[in-house]
Amino acid sequence: MAIASPLFSALVLATIALSAPTSMPSIESRDSPMIDPSTFAANSSFDVAAIYAAAIAANKTKVASYATTSTQDHFSTIYADWQHLEHVSVFHFMADMDIDCDGTDYDCAGNSGGDSETSFGALDARKVPWFVLPETLQKQEKDAVKDNALGAIICDGKMFYAIFGDQNGATPQVIGEGSLLLGHACFPKDRITGNNRHAQRDVAYLVFGNQPLKPTPDGSTIDISALKKLGDQQVKLLVQDLQL
Repeated sequence: MAIASPLFSALVLATIALSAPTSMPSIESRDSPMIDPSTFAANSSFDVAAIYAAAIAANKTKVASYATTSTQDHFSTIYADWQHLEHVSVFHFMADMDIDCDGTDYDCAGNSGGDSETSFGALDARKVPWFVLPETLQKQEKDAVKDNALGAIICDGKMFYAIFGDQNGATPQVIGEGSLLLGHACFPKDRITGNNRHAQRDVAYLVFGNQPLKPTPDGSTIDISALKKLGDQQVKLLVQDLQL
């Protein structure tokens, strides 16, 4: 049996090494992991179905209406029936959930033409649950809707807390949008991406406009435990005021 020369063996090994596929980072691997939705979920003791039903029924005091799509084929109305309750002040509306990847994750899968900043900083769509409101609404309501205001989002029978983290300033201005993280928390089976939304207009957005949270110093995230604590406090007061 012939024995290969050392030179031949070295050449073979070098050829194998050069032809071996190199490990290249994928688009997904560069993305930071999403945080656990349970960390910003509402306390399980709340009767989410009762709060949802109460929101649908509270439809007397209209604040404004906005399209839910750029084609303006459907409009969502914001109501202020709960704005002057004894312990809380809440605006609410029903809409779909488009996905917002603006901020540090502006190039998320399916997101075309994203912005590297959000309206009040540069939040991370994978680490911060946020919802979006039309720019003109905040101008109209002034101090009644503060930057980074608390929201309680009821979706698919669950309730999660979020902040008012971005504005929609498009033409026309539309309503019904949440961060990538919020979309995944609400609809984990829907393959949510920057270009794949939840189209049904069955999401309840409860906006506690005078209850803001501060972002961390770098402006990319928030204190999630503080979000959950404030959310549980405010929803408990809402339930008390509504006698649910």
